[in-house]
Amino acid sequence: MDEKKAVFAGIDEREFEDRIKRVQAQMAKQGIDALLAFSTEAEPALVRYFSDYWPSFETAAVLIPAEGTPVLLIGPESLTYAGARSKIKEILQLMDFRESSQPDYPGSALPTWSDVLKRCPAERLGIAGWHMFPHAIFNNLEKAFTGKAIVDADAVVRSVMITKTRAELDCLREAARISEIGLKAVLDEIRPGMTEIQVAGLATAAMLQNGAEATGYPVWCCSGPNSRQAISRPTHRAIRCGEIVQVCVGAKVAGYSGSIGRPLVLGQCDDATRRFLEVGRDAELMTIDLMRGGTPAAEVARQVHGFIRKSGYGETILYGPAHGCGQMECEYPFVETSSTFDLAEGMTFNVDIFLADKEKGFRWEDAVIITAGAAEPLSSLRRETAPLPVQEGGRA
Repeated sequence: MDEKKAVFAGIDEREFEDRIKRVQAQMAKQGIDALLAFSTEAEPALVRYFSDYWPSFETAAVLIPAEGTPVLLIGPESLTYAGARSKIKEILQLMDFRESSQPDYPGSALPTWSDVLKRCPAERLGIAGWHMFPHAIFNNLEKAFTGKAIVDADAVVRSVMITKTRAELDCLREAARISEIGLKAVLDEIRPGMTEIQVAGLATAAMLQNGAEATGYPVWCCSGPNSRQAISRPTHRAIRCGEIVQVCVGAKVAGYSGSIGRPLVLGQCDDATRRFLEVGRDAELMTIDLMRGGTPAAEVARQVHGFIRKSGYGETILYGPAHGCGQMECEYPFVETSSTFDLAEGMTFNVDIFLADKEKGFRWEDAVIITAGAAEPLSSLRRETAPLPVQEGGRA
């Protein structure tokens, strides 16, 4: 599995063009004349989805008219970079999308929002990425769009992105393959006394060496009391035998993010910890089995949470047992007891069982593709709860 492969092909230009047409069809249904899909360096999904451009330092957006071709909007420094990789040919620089240190660029004469909007006349402008759109930029946009409506358009884009094409599914399969290589590197090299950061480095290096363009999210290792952290970053804490060492790794391939989460124990753990881990593992397997096309998402969450509560761990539940995945490791929608949608063929999810009490926690996580029958798991490496023996030389 760890042999090096040629660079993965990813998404072709025709599919990028089709995405624009599909979102324009949804815009027409919602009465939206123009759509601004906004992204940051940390949350690049929307701009990457429509243009294949991923901002660095700066922010960016894709302006999509009701008809015709889109425009990529970038900051003052990224024109050469954007031109080298964007599938959208027309690119405009805006001062509002400059990096957060707010340089002045004296003497530059970049287009204003009024200039941009003249290219795309609209009475009703939708913003996708609504909840992370900066207030200061919104104010400038609103001044240029005086007397006209600016609305939340996240649902418009989600309706297009929620079901994946064959090429997108192949990207996720490749991301999962490389993510397993990252996890195997940890399993082969982890030993007591390593720091959490060193463990994360093992996975990161292995994935980049085997075809990942980046990590799908900041790879983490959180051990002992740190394992209670649902969202974490690795520290300089040294890992120890007998404690939970939570490892979460994910590769990004052609914009698509994989993820595998495993709780590891070097040597032996006590019976109570083993039982806790087994309930979480069984909840993950149960979730995967329940996730079939046509099944109400809320019913999946109710049954899985019911199992966890019946097993005596109800107080350790934080959120639903799965969330969407694709351009982001965690994207809309979550599978929760409050969900109102049915699972459908072509949707993709990370089954993500995170449980934590006052002393320890863990995550079992794997991606699946929803089909008409049983879900297709994208990874299954080391789902058993057998301990990792500490071998000669300190290796596990």
